[in-house]
Amino acid sequence: MGRDKKNHYISVTGIMGSGKTTAANLLARRLGFHLFEENVKENVFLPLFYKDAKRWALPAQLFYLREKTHQLEKIKNLLPRTSIIQDSPIYQDHFTYAKAQLLLGNMNNDEYALYQKFFDVFHQNLPIPDLIIELETSLPIIQNRIQNRARNYEKEIAPAYIKLLSVLQKDWISQSPHLKIITVNTDNLNLVVNTAHQKEFVEMVKKKLAQ
Repeated sequence: MGRDKKNHYISVTGIMGSGKTTAANLLARRLGFHLFEENVKENVFLPLFYKDAKRWALPAQLFYLREKTHQLEKIKNLLPRTSIIQDSPIYQDHFTYAKAQLLLGNMNNDEYALYQKFFDVFHQNLPIPDLIIELETSLPIIQNRIQNRARNYEKEIAPAYIKLLSVLQKDWISQSPHLKIITVNTDNLNLVVNTAHQKEFVEMVKKKLAQ
């Protein structure tokens, strides 16, 4: 790609409540990488989606698709100068969350086909992560974390929806041999306050990047 090989582009993936934002912020601080956070707060369609999923699923997902594409355009320009860490790759938006809406009937076939066409156009010629870190978390812990965080519109999420996201996440990861992915189980990993766990996690990522 003609960029300095010492710079890396890594992305953290995992379904809601898996700790992506915590992990991405930790790695950005410890490794000195430029951080791209997921733009949840500005997605005005998301609270509406949780009230009426069939009405708002498509615009909610298109918002994330456009935001992630915009990030990738910036990443492409920044990579020659600095390493990058991203909270959630574009593949997760497509193959986990948008696909879930199709399977649940919140998007019909025509809506999903439209989303797919935008995805196919938007992600062409944009950077592919050197490393994707998958955060794997058991469903009871995911549900507990969701209940304890500040997003009130997530409080009523059904366990079946969380389970579907987890299955779809595993599906796209298992079907993506072209991507370098490592899996980290976070059930017993406290990256918020446990300094030993933080150090272990950061050192593991550094080792993978060195390889």
